[in-house]
Amino acid sequence: MDTPYYSAIPTKLDRASMTENEWIKARTQELYDMLPLTTAEERKARTDIRDEVIELNYRYFAYIAKNKYIADPNITFEDKLQTALLVFCQLWWQYKFTPKFRADLSFTVFFQPRLSECMGRELNPIKYSLRRSICIKAAAQVGKHWGKLTKDDIKNVKLEPNEMRILEAIFNGQYSKDIDLPDNRALTRDTMCKVDAIEEIYTENYDDLEDLIVHEMIEKEEKLDDDYLLKMSCMYGISFDDLVKARPIGERKLQKQLENAMFISDTFESASYIGLDSEGDTDEE
Repeated sequence: MDTPYYSAIPTKLDRASMTENEWIKARTQELYDMLPLTTAEERKARTDIRDEVIELNYRYFAYIAKNKYIADPNITFEDKLQTALLVFCQLWWQYKFTPKFRADLSFTVFFQPRLSECMGRELNPIKYSLRRSICIKAAAQVGKHWGKLTKDDIKNVKLEPNEMRILEAIFNGQYSKDIDLPDNRALTRDTMCKVDAIEEIYTENYDDLEDLIVHEMIEKEEKLDDDYLLKMSCMYGISFDDLVKARPIGERKLQKQLENAMFISDTFESASYIGLDSEGDTDEE
């Protein structure tokens, strides 16, 4: 390889005999193998290793940024790249930390779902479930399917003021400057009146595994099968068996929340929307 490469961390690899991609993969693994397996704090302290991993895999982070879809058109590639790097700096130590995470995945496979999930939380201005419920109401007024609603349709829609703010944000990517909010790029509980009960259901604060199950069911709009629980186990480093045990409890919790939601017929049409019966039991028993 002709590209100069300098590192204060010694290597046992024969870089001259490797292609660039082989070197990046092998060096990344070598660096992670140098990290202690004792505590997370000791691993996080090795910022020299973290920084070299970022330098080696910079094109990978650019790839993640390029392929991550964010609904806000004002979010640039640079925004996504910087967010990917920020998220990685928070999660980097988890890879190959066998006391808590599986170690049989490649670097790219391990981080891609984690980076994508966290980037979506950081950059998407409005959650899907909230966006869907507002668009359904607006589309009904113009005689369209909610998924075919366009920016031009907004002028023919009349909703409550807070709902109109959200509808405008959906198609413009940010809130109008005349909206009296502390930060017109964000929609938060402190600055927005409750538009509908789904916002209470859809929260990023997980007190337990059951809340995480509820979040994922709302995101997917269906029950979670074993294959999806396995993906969650890999993504979050949670025991698959624990997720299986939490699934029926999460389903009952969501069923209860849906029954208490006054707008259930408008948002989810019925409790059977995600395959739960009136008692909260699954149909897979």
